[in-house]
Amino acid sequence: MYEFPRPIDLLQRLANTRLPIRIVDHGEIETLRILKLSGSIKAAIPDAARLPGGLQRGHAQSPATVDEITRLGRILLDRFASRSPGRTLAHPHTQCL
Repeated sequence: MYEFPRPIDLLQRLANTRLPIRIVDHGEIETLRILKLSGSIKAAIPDAARLPGGLQRGHAQSPATVDEITRLGRILLDRFASRSPGRTLAHPHTQCL
């Protein structure tokens, strides 16, 4: 079963790391899709492998690359993110998350 972080939590974690960064976790990639559609980030997110009725469980998801948090994303962070530092993502020089 996949865990999907709340978009604002993932956005805050992205803000606490140096970009660009590659993301491989399926749940985080799905949340990145929401952030990208909302205009909060600029990212290259590959299409998910889909079958009628959902994702193929055995098929690996290609990594996504987050390049930037947009001005809108920064505004959302200022307004809705908690003030605690939270968990940070891996250093951008690492291969993947």
